[in-house]
Amino acid sequence: MHWRHLLVKKAIVERLPFANTLRKIKRNLFGYPPDVDNIELTINNYERIKSAIEKLGVSIEGSSILEIGSGWFPTIAILLVRDGAKNITTSDLNVHMDDITFRELASHLKERFPDDNFIQDLTDFASLPIEYLAPFCASDLSDKSLDIIISNMVLEHIPKTDMYNLFSSLRPKSSDNGIMVHLVDHSDHFEHYDKSLSRINFLTWNEEKHALINYLIRDGENRMRHNEYHRLFMDAGYEIVDEENDLSKKALETLGGLELAYPYSRMSPEQLCILTSIYSIKVHNE
Repeated sequence: MHWRHLLVKKAIVERLPFANTLRKIKRNLFGYPPDVDNIELTINNYERIKSAIEKLGVSIEGSSILEIGSGWFPTIAILLVRDGAKNITTSDLNVHMDDITFRELASHLKERFPDDNFIQDLTDFASLPIEYLAPFCASDLSDKSLDIIISNMVLEHIPKTDMYNLFSSLRPKSSDNGIMVHLVDHSDHFEHYDKSLSRINFLTWNEEKHALINYLIRDGENRMRHNEYHRLFMDAGYEIVDEENDLSKKALETLGGLELAYPYSRMSPEQLCILTSIYSIKVHNE
């Protein structure tokens, strides 16, 4: 589907006053099977996040964990329980998950992990030590209650000011030895649907066009480059202690044919074309 057609479709659906009701009716009638490629990507990303956590000397087992932005399926929350987490709070701005999405995901995971006894024994969402908070507010959490805070391909959808406020509000909720690990996708998500686009095509938009598209689809991207997250985390009271970056050769190849908007026209190719980052962060509680 061409990205402009997708934009129109999403804009129409998101602006309908009864959009959520339509989604519920559709789910009840037809179910909501997960996109296999997206679930596989989430599983792979979880393994990278898990590795980053362990690299910091922290164990998932016995930890209290917050997942920011769980989306439509509790994939990462289930894998965290499997790996021994004490409890998980999974969160979102709006309610997306329900018994239907859990049932569909559990069915897929049982096929994906045929020899995993924990996965094979999944029955219902309520039986797991997972609390789903949507809409999420940090004040719902107790101070120093979180050992680990994670996110997977979520921060790029949060406006910069909102992200700063979120992390400032989460800092007192972290334990004294608390950590965060965030995997961020810095690419233009429209490229996922239209492969004729450069993976950094959205850096050609001026601010007005970017704001309009984000308004229409509601889950737009902030376009922050990987280096811009450093200052935000530091300003919110955190320390980046490790980082992984994936530099896209494909984006580098298309860079010369793009007329970049300011301020991207003044950034280095590496700043522009690092399209995945994993930030490993320690909390500085006073």
